[in-house]
Amino acid sequence: MTIEIIKNQIDKFLASEVPGVLAIKGEWGVGKTFTWNKYLVEARNENRISLKKYSYISLFGINSLDVFKYSIFENVIDRNLIGTEANVDTFKRNSADLLASLGRKTVKLVKGSSLLKDFAPAIESFSFLSLEKHLICIDDLERKGKNLSIKDVMGLASLLKEQKKCQVVILLNDGEEGLEDYEKYREKVIDIELAFAPEPKECADIAYSDGTPYQDRLKELTTSLGIRNIRILKKIERLVKLALPLVEEFEPEISDQIIHSTVLFSWSYYCSESQDNIPPLDFITKKGYALLGIGDDKIGDQEKKWQTNLQAYNYHLTDELDLLIAAAVRTGFYIENEIKDKAASKNQQVIASKSEGSFSEAWRLYHDTFNDNAAEVIDRLYRSFKENCSYITLVNLNGTVSLFRELGEDKRASEIIEVYIDNRRDEPELFNLEKSDVFGDLRDQEIVDRFDKVYKESIKSESVDDVLERISHTKSWNQRDLVVLSNTSVDEYFELFKRTSGRRLSMFVTTCLRFGQFSNANEKQMEIADRATAALRIIASESEINKRRVMKFGVSLED
Repeated sequence: MTIEIIKNQIDKFLASEVPGVLAIKGEWGVGKTFTWNKYLVEARNENRISLKKYSYISLFGINSLDVFKYSIFENVIDRNLIGTEANVDTFKRNSADLLASLGRKTVKLVKGSSLLKDFAPAIESFSFLSLEKHLICIDDLERKGKNLSIKDVMGLASLLKEQKKCQVVILLNDGEEGLEDYEKYREKVIDIELAFAPEPKECADIAYSDGTPYQDRLKELTTSLGIRNIRILKKIERLVKLALPLVEEFEPEISDQIIHSTVLFSWSYYCSESQDNIPPLDFITKKGYALLGIGDDKIGDQEKKWQTNLQAYNYHLTDELDLLIAAAVRTGFYIENEIKDKAASKNQQVIASKSEGSFSEAWRLYHDTFNDNAAEVIDRLYRSFKENCSYITLVNLNGTVSLFRELGEDKRASEIIEVYIDNRRDEPELFNLEKSDVFGDLRDQEIVDRFDKVYKESIKSESVDDVLERISHTKSWNQRDLVVLSNTSVDEYFELFKRTSGRRLSMFVTTCLRFGQFSNANEKQMEIADRATAALRIIASESEINKRRVMKFGVSLED
């Protein structure tokens, strides 16, 4: 049944004053409640609801018929308040109206009075009497408490229609266990039953209707993956709304990557356990260049299906920005400075990729044809790599080296490793493989060995004394300096401060501590300050005089 038909039937039901019971049933998560509320608010805005009072009640955890009846009364609101929740004020008004119908003298006592609790027994006893010509929505039929039977719910719905002249809407999940009594009494109670089974595009149209610029792209992508669960669609939208303002200064490709990857990762994270054709999130984020058919010849039939699905979605490779998006899908939030940092790095690659002879363009010779052009692919990648290596990530280096080796080009593979190292030596942490995540896909031993050697050389090139001496005088530093200082242990700082004297001691201490005082201090800078502080606290504990010497640098002696 199309959404258009469902909306038409709901509109007719709301516009009519004829008592009746409407049931809307469909799979869990496809948006029955969301859609009902959406169309109800639209009808309110256009003044198309005939009845003046409305009550929404979820049966989740309700265990008795009396509680059910009272909950309907408790949640009654005026028609013009549809879209807001019942509250204390609406309850007071409902109670005052009820007690007024029992006798005028009670009205003054109820309105504005704290004595409402004194009338609670009377309100509970007579509350059901006031439910006349109301629009009532009963949700979560299958989640009712165990002591409330569906037979009772259906009986009350019938009574509300026949005796109280109400319009009743029942929302329920199709195919749930324990709904036998619904099927048994459906013919006697239900006037209209709508099968809510929207197509993915219809679900996207329901979930994404605010008209924001990126919603057309969301609709396109979620529809391509067949996502019908409204809750998942809204989770995707929420994460996209959080991330896009953080990257608005970058190229449009960055925003599109966030949208594209958020949709895929959410589909994977929330749906892979129930559908074996959907790749798990770990599979997507850890396969690296294996998704391109490089470096992983032995894969099972299931993984082949997953890779086919990823190719159909136009997803080829997980990069560092994608890893942050995947983490946000799992946790529900972004660490803003991290995503800005990774987005900035990716933005540089995007800008470089738009130049003639770019590395991305060279890879198109691999992706976009089945021609026997291995020599051309190798030659173009080799030349482009040397021209663009400043923007090439470790993941791309690894994938290119792997492809070269698998096509018998070991010499050129070794050459581009050296080109990469020569051009990136001023980024020492790039060679720290302990902190580099290439998704379990880094298997080339030459890369591992060369990077390990370069990193060790970078942190041994100068002593900590030399680095602090230079920074103290020039008031500047580079990434290699931060590596040296952040890798210096608390014990080593202790020994340094103890053996240093005169003006050098003061310069060394203040230089270390200032790294932790920057408003935008990064992880390495904070590590330097923290370790130096810990060493100074040890020194302060040695004697009263050293305690005072340390305190003059503004160091707190409490943890």
